[in-house]
Amino acid sequence: MSQKILVIDESLVATKLTENVLAQNFHGVDVLLAQRGNDAFDRFNVAQPDLILLNESLPDMDAESVCYRLLNEPATSKIPVVLLASNGNGDRIEERYENVIKVLPKPITPESLLEVVNATLSKNKPMGNPARQLLFHDPARTVFSGHTAFFSLRSALQMAYGDRLTGALRFFVNRYPIELFISKGRFLFATSRNFQMYCRESPVILSATNLGLIIEGQVAQAATGCPIFLFLSVRNGFPHDDVVQIVRDHGQRVFANLWTAGRVTFEFEEFQEFPEYAKNFPPGTEDPDNWILGSLRHVKFDNLMAAQRPDPNGSPAYTRKGYELIQKLKLNDVEARFATAINGAESLQSIAKKIGIPLNDALLIVFRFAALDIIDYWSSNVLSLPGAPVPAPAGAA
Repeated sequence: MSQKILVIDESLVATKLTENVLAQNFHGVDVLLAQRGNDAFDRFNVAQPDLILLNESLPDMDAESVCYRLLNEPATSKIPVVLLASNGNGDRIEERYENVIKVLPKPITPESLLEVVNATLSKNKPMGNPARQLLFHDPARTVFSGHTAFFSLRSALQMAYGDRLTGALRFFVNRYPIELFISKGRFLFATSRNFQMYCRESPVILSATNLGLIIEGQVAQAATGCPIFLFLSVRNGFPHDDVVQIVRDHGQRVFANLWTAGRVTFEFEEFQEFPEYAKNFPPGTEDPDNWILGSLRHVKFDNLMAAQRPDPNGSPAYTRKGYELIQKLKLNDVEARFATAINGAESLQSIAKKIGIPLNDALLIVFRFAALDIIDYWSSNVLSLPGAPVPAPAGAA
């Protein structure tokens, strides 16, 4: 299991430097980013880190508030925190909060950073993911399993689709897995028993629902994984077709967390029959790449890991099969305009300006297309583009 470090700092320059130092010295470590305190707590729903590097000042809360909340929540109380401080309050915070194991004075040197990270990670070996401890799980029904360090998320979906499997493809993140139900290779919906992660962005349907029913739905989802909207459609009589679309959309949204969770393990469990709540759910018609593209559209730039953030001065170029692949995708208008502007020579900034979109939106499209193996992304330090004998592409994801 990969170890993970969460850097909580609003400065992208500082976090990029930190990520570069860690990447050069810890090849089995994922570096996750959060620019605000509240964003960091959202990240814990997806990937619980083995170490937190916390800047003393954040846009929405101070370091002491973060340490207090971490220490008083059972899921995060044991995570070691290294405080990056310059205002002299670091020692006081270290004395008050037992989860703060070290204060590093700014400016941080690579040597001091590596020393504390190495000492902490070597002491705290990665534990087995608690999400694997599922009730009634039968290992004999596991058709395949893997790790995204070796097999991409896309490969896992393609295997289930290509072999026309029926069951659940589970990805083990934090305390609860994300489960994608598949019937004869067709995708039904993704879900999670983690209600907070599943309903982070909820439609109007919840605001028009009795609070008691919502609580019942939360309890049912935590116990069985049944999406709250399916529960409410039975209890509250919402139109079934509307609920089906909401469940599909929320499934792609919850699956989107996997793209920025670092490396995770997964397995496919074959079913003889689905849980009661999924038995009559109609399969979708998308192939894996279109389903994945729908999920990738929910990824926000701020949630990208440091290693996933493309160089804004780079240039996209189609892979050998990229142009053929993109013809099969249901692109939105901006993605289609971006796709037609790729010529293997023009910079990303020029493409963004030409089609009239913000640079961060262009960077996200690069991230989506790279995840689908449609493009290679050539960073600005590559002197020549494909066809030259020496350079190699720097993958965006």
